[in-house]
Amino acid sequence: MTGQRAAGSADRRRVMLTAVGVTIGLHLALLGAQAIATVATGSVAIAANALHIGVDTAVHIVALGGVWLATHPADPRHPYGYERYEALASLLIGMLLLVAVAIIIASAAPRLSEPRPSTATGIGLAIMAASAAATGALALYLRRRASQTSSRVLRSESIHAAADALISVGVLGAIGGSALGLPRVDPIVALGVAGIVAWRGWLVVRGAADVLTDAAAVDTDAIQVAALSVPGVDDCHSVRSRGEAGHVRVDLHIHVDPMLTVVEAHQIAVAVEERIRQLDLGIAEVLVHVGAGQPAA
Repeated sequence: MTGQRAAGSADRRRVMLTAVGVTIGLHLALLGAQAIATVATGSVAIAANALHIGVDTAVHIVALGGVWLATHPADPRHPYGYERYEALASLLIGMLLLVAVAIIIASAAPRLSEPRPSTATGIGLAIMAASAAATGALALYLRRRASQTSSRVLRSESIHAAADALISVGVLGAIGGSALGLPRVDPIVALGVAGIVAWRGWLVVRGAADVLTDAAAVDTDAIQVAALSVPGVDDCHSVRSRGEAGHVRVDLHIHVDPMLTVVEAHQIAVAVEERIRQLDLGIAEVLVHVGAGQPAA
């Protein structure tokens, strides 16, 4: 069993690191292409998106470090493992996204009163269409990998990539509007990009904060029902959970007949643990405290 868990952890680590590496490579390519489009068109919307991608690239490097640390096995210094480094990486991701929002707003707001038409719109349209297609494909790829590994970081990245695809579509509209003689559409879309990025940043920060502050991770009622369904369990209470999908830790108290032997009580506790694991809630560890006698009032 220990060997199987180690192999599973190694596979998870490989898949996660590969996914983040693919994301970094694609974002570097998109950053270069959109930098060219910004210079060619003078579009503040493309510039905002390029800045966003630049921040994302730095963020992905942070995520790569978080994934590398999070998939390390437990050791004496970290007996519960390194999973929370994923949440810490997600927290840094959210904070960097919020910084990008401030920069985008500062760049786009002045263009509302002094709009400038974009140039070389054909180049901008082609590059942004390719960006939308590439980020949409990346979102699907990361979503599959997040499901495979139960990774908060990859789940966050899949949401980011899906939003990036929508942002690219919006920037396409801004370039088209400028070509049709509506230059204010460009800064308006840039501010819309800022709003989307701000919302994404908030969701990432909130999710990471839940993990780092030990917010309840699963439905405690489901845990209690599962425990009480095991023959020999007279009562179940003080159910607690923490962690994130794939790494949830649960502890609970059960009461059994005081006339049972230690071995019999232990067998019931093992049965409770197995029943809870069968709930398919991403639970990595179950700690069952056994008490004898009537439940406390």
